[in-house]
Amino acid sequence: MNMVRQTPLCFTAQRLGARFVELAGWRFPEVFTTVEAEIAAARARCGLADVTPHGKLLIEGDGADKLLHSAFGAGPEAIGSHVPVEVGGLYRLRRDQFYLSTPPGRETEAQQRLALGIAELNLFVTVTDVTHGLADIRLIGPASREVLSKVCALDFQPQAFPDRTAKQSGLARTRQLIIRRDFGDLPAYLIIGARSLGAYVWDVIFEAGREFRIVPIGVAALRELEGVLRT
Repeated sequence: MNMVRQTPLCFTAQRLGARFVELAGWRFPEVFTTVEAEIAAARARCGLADVTPHGKLLIEGDGADKLLHSAFGAGPEAIGSHVPVEVGGLYRLRRDQFYLSTPPGRETEAQQRLALGIAELNLFVTVTDVTHGLADIRLIGPASREVLSKVCALDFQPQAFPDRTAKQSGLARTRQLIIRRDFGDLPAYLIIGARSLGAYVWDVIFEAGREFRIVPIGVAALRELEGVLRT
């Protein structure tokens, strides 16, 4: 029997009254109040969601760029930039390091394709599945920039941090990967860091968002906002 995995925010979500759903072997919040109320809050102010079940791969090594072009047909050029690929979204974090975000469950397929490419090209590249080891929190809504500016020193203005950009930075004395990934005209950010710090980071962001009447939102509202759940 396969065990259903829990995100590091499971108990936080329970405390906030979440109803849960299983997706790709994970249990995580589907809805906290109503889908309609959560969508309205995200559109008007801001919402905070647990999306830890998204797949997360780190690809590192001097041959990483060559591997990604072989496995997926593309790779981001500039540091911090993004390209979409069949299995998700690729971001370049350093010259020799990339981050791949996939829909829940597709990280296995991506890892297999990368392993095949390493063998065929005889490359010294490391691919690490960090899905279970990292928390993944999504902040969405018009007030999201103001909320993050209270807890992180990055410049979140659109010209400095455009859509589909990745930056590594300190946030409330923790190290986080922050990715801007808008929902159409709604600004949205992914905050990705150590699983052990997930609940702390959630609480810090939630407290910073109180003046904007931030609410927790579930995957059902995210699906409605984005059309389908994509990376």
